[in-house]
Amino acid sequence: MLTVASSVGFAGSARHLEGRWGWFVALGVGLLVAGGIASVNLFLSTLASIIYIAAMMLVGGIMQMLHAFTSHGWKRRALYALSAIFYAVASAIMVYDPILAAVWVSLVIGVLLIASGLIRLFAGFRDRSRKGWIWIAASGVLTLTVGAIVLWTWPVVGLLLLGALLTVDLIFQGWSYVAFGLGLRAKIQNSKLRPV
Repeated sequence: MLTVASSVGFAGSARHLEGRWGWFVALGVGLLVAGGIASVNLFLSTLASIIYIAAMMLVGGIMQMLHAFTSHGWKRRALYALSAIFYAVASAIMVYDPILAAVWVSLVIGVLLIASGLIRLFAGFRDRSRKGWIWIAASGVLTLTVGAIVLWTWPVVGLLLLGALLTVDLIFQGWSYVAFGLGLRAKIQNSKLRPV
């Protein structure tokens, strides 16, 4: 009985989702436009990304400070308050000098990409007995290469990297939502054409 009820509920949700295919396409187009705007000036997109990160860190610091006041015990309160102060100071530094922050964030991204690439490369070669191991190793090489390029072109790349990542993310999200919405539309059309 529960299985039948849950499958009916799922079918209703799927139909509701299919009826909203146009919203997914509109969202995708909006994200594509935003990605196009971001691609016009990667430097300004990088600065906008840094300001956004700084704002989120400030919100996180405020939340941790509020949590510090509601915690029991002075050690716990001090720990949360100290963490909140670090967040606020980091946020203030990023707002004060977003260019310097972008340069240092790009350095961290480059180092993390190299570390991630090395781990995937190691994991791929470790699992050579399994089918498809070469794809894991290849993704490790690609990630390692991108990380090396970021470090090789650092600090100049820091002025454009976050803007480029934002642009690529917006464009990929946009295309995926457009494709998803059009897929839902095609499913609706196919179900109407299918004989009962």
